[in-house]
Amino acid sequence: MKKIELVVMKLRNFKGISLLDVDVKRENARIYGDNATGKTTVFDGFLWLLFDKDSNNDSKFAIQTLTGSGHKVHNLEHTVEATLLVDGIPIELKKVYHEVYKKPRGGANKVFDGYTTDHFVDGVPLPKKEYLKKIEEIVQEDVFRLLTSPSYFNEIKGGWQKRREILLEICGDISDDDVIASDAALEKLNDVLSGKSIEDMKKIIASRKKHINDELEKIPVRIDEIHKMIPEMLIDVDALKATVASLETEINGLKDQRYAVTNGSALLDKQHQLKELEMQLNDFKRTFESDSKTEIHKLQVRLQELQGNIQIIKSEIRMNDMEKESIGREIQAFTNRIVQNETSMQKLREEFSSLNELTFEHSEESECPTCKQSLPAERLEAARNEALAQFNERISIRKAEIKEEGPVIGEENKQIQAQIQSANDKITSIILPKTEVLNKKLATAEKELAKYNEKLQQAQTTVPDVTTADQYKQLTTQISSINEEIVKITSNANEVVADIEANIHQLEEQKQEVNAELAQFANVEASKVRISQLEADQQRLAAEFEQLEGNLYLIETFTRKKVEMLTERINSKFKHARFKLFEEQVNGGLNEVCETLYEGVPYGSGLNNAAKINVGLDIINTLSAHYGILAPIFVDNAEAVTKFIDVDTQLISLIVSEQDKQLRVELDPFELKEAI
Repeated sequence: MKKIELVVMKLRNFKGISLLDVDVKRENARIYGDNATGKTTVFDGFLWLLFDKDSNNDSKFAIQTLTGSGHKVHNLEHTVEATLLVDGIPIELKKVYHEVYKKPRGGANKVFDGYTTDHFVDGVPLPKKEYLKKIEEIVQEDVFRLLTSPSYFNEIKGGWQKRREILLEICGDISDDDVIASDAALEKLNDVLSGKSIEDMKKIIASRKKHINDELEKIPVRIDEIHKMIPEMLIDVDALKATVASLETEINGLKDQRYAVTNGSALLDKQHQLKELEMQLNDFKRTFESDSKTEIHKLQVRLQELQGNIQIIKSEIRMNDMEKESIGREIQAFTNRIVQNETSMQKLREEFSSLNELTFEHSEESECPTCKQSLPAERLEAARNEALAQFNERISIRKAEIKEEGPVIGEENKQIQAQIQSANDKITSIILPKTEVLNKKLATAEKELAKYNEKLQQAQTTVPDVTTADQYKQLTTQISSINEEIVKITSNANEVVADIEANIHQLEEQKQEVNAELAQFANVEASKVRISQLEADQQRLAAEFEQLEGNLYLIETFTRKKVEMLTERINSKFKHARFKLFEEQVNGGLNEVCETLYEGVPYGSGLNNAAKINVGLDIINTLSAHYGILAPIFVDNAEAVTKFIDVDTQLISLIVSEQDKQLRVELDPFELKEAI
C-alpha cells in the first residue's frame, strides 16, 4: 500500500498568511487558531500546491495578500512548499504565484502584464505539464481528495449519484441474473424484460401506462358523442333501395333515347359524306402545289448553305485583321524600346565626355588637425598622390562600366530590329495575301447568294393559286351544301334532346334525395359499429394496464431485492457508516438514493459535527484500503470531536481556539478537551 506523509509545509504570503511553517514531522498534529487565523488556509495551501484548487474544490480563489481596505498588495511572491514522504522517499514540491511586469516597446518603465506560477520538484524548475505529471505519479486528484477530507465524500460534487458510483466501484455491483436467481418470485422477469434493461423497461411501462390512461379517459367521451349523433327516427331501408333502382332504370332509358336522337342515321350519313369531301379537297391541294413547293424548298436550303459560308469567311477575315493589329502593336512596342535604348546610349556618351573633361582638384592641409603642428612635405606629397590615384581609379572604373553598358544596349537594339523585321515580313508574306484571298472568296459567295435570292423570288411568284382550279371550286361547293344540311338536322334534334335532358335532371334530383336518406341510415350503422369497437378497446386497454401494473410490481420487487443485497454488501465494508440506497415513495414505488447513515441518523439531517467527522474517517479507512493509498487527513472543526475513530494514516486536526490569535502547531500525543 502506498503511504503519503507530510513532513513540513511552508506558506509565504498565501491568502493573508505572510509566514508560516507547519512542521509536523510525519506525525499526527493539531493546529490551533482563533476564527479567521488561517487554519483552513493550511489545507487550501496543501491542495493548491498539488492541484491548483482550494478545499472547496474551487480553482478561482483569492491567493494574493490584501490590504485592510481590500486592495491587492503588489510585487509579492505567494509561495507554498512542502516535503512529503512517498513510501519513505522524500519529495519536495514548491509553487510560486507572482505578478509579471514587462517593458513595452519604446517605453521606459515596466507595466503589469498578468500573473504566472512557477513549479519546482526537488528544487528543479519544471513546466506546469511536467509538474502535474509528477503529481499524477504520486496520486490522482479525485482519489486524493476522497482520502484527505472526512467531509469530501458526503459533500462531493455530483451528489448521491457520484457517491453511489464510488460505492459500487468499491464493492462491485450485483448482476441482475444473481438477483433473479435468489428469489423464485422473480422467475418471470426475464420474459418481461425481453432483453431490455430494468431502467429501459420501467421507462417503457411508464410511457405505455400514461398512453393507456389518456386513451381510457377519452373513450367514454367519444362513445357519448357518437350516441348524440344517432337520429331517433326509423326508415324503411328496403323501400328506399327499391325506389333508387326504379329511378336509375328510368334515367338509363332516357339516356338511350338521347343517344339515338343525337346520333341518328341521317346525321351520321351526312357527317360521313362531309369527311369524304374534305379528304378529297386536301388531296387535290397537296397534288396541285407539290412540284412548285419542292423547287422552292431546294432553293431555300441552298440559300442557307451560302449564308453559312459567308459568315465563316467573315469570321476568318476578322481573325486575320485581329492578328494584323496584334503584330502592329508588337512592332510599336519594339520601336518604343529602341527609342528608349537610344536615349540611354546618348546619356552614356554624354557622361563619357564629361568624365574626360574632369580635372583633379586637391586641397592640402598643412597642419595636423589634432596637434596643429605643420605637416612634413613628404606627407603632404604622399597624401596628394594617394588622392590623385583614387580620382583616376574612379574615372577609369566608370569609363569601363560605360564601355560595357553601351555595347549591351546596342546589341539589344539589333535583336529588336530583327524582331521588327520578322513581324513586318509576317504581315507582308502571310497576313496581307490571306486578306486578299478571303476578300475574293467573300465577294464570290455574296454574288452567288444574290443569284439564288433572285431564283427564289421567281419560283415563289410562279406558284399557281389552287383556289382558281375548277375541281377545287366544285369540292368546296359540295362541302358547303352538306354543312347546311347538317345544321338543319341538328337544329331539330336539339329540341328533342333538351326535353329528354330536363326529364333526366328531374329524376337525378329525386335519386339524390332518396340516397341522402339511405346515407343517414348507413351512418347510424357505422356509429353502432364504432361504439362496439370503442367498448372492445376499453376492455383491452384495461387488461393491458393491469398487466403492466403486474410487470411493474415484479420490477419493483426485483429492485427491492437487489437493493437489499447491494446494501448488505456495501455496509459490510464499513465499521460505522451505513448507506441507504433507496426510499419508498407514496405510491409504493422505489426511488434510488445514496444517503450516509451513522447509527441510523442521516448525514444531511440531524447528524452532529463529531459524528460527521468520525463517519467520514470510517469511509476514508475503507477507501484507503480500496485504492491502496494512505494519505494525510485534514480534519476541519476538529474541536467538535472528543475521540476520533482509529485511522491508519497521518491525522492533522484544525481546531478553533479563541486564545490563539496566531496559528499554533502541536504534535501527538494529545487529548482534546473541547467536546460537543
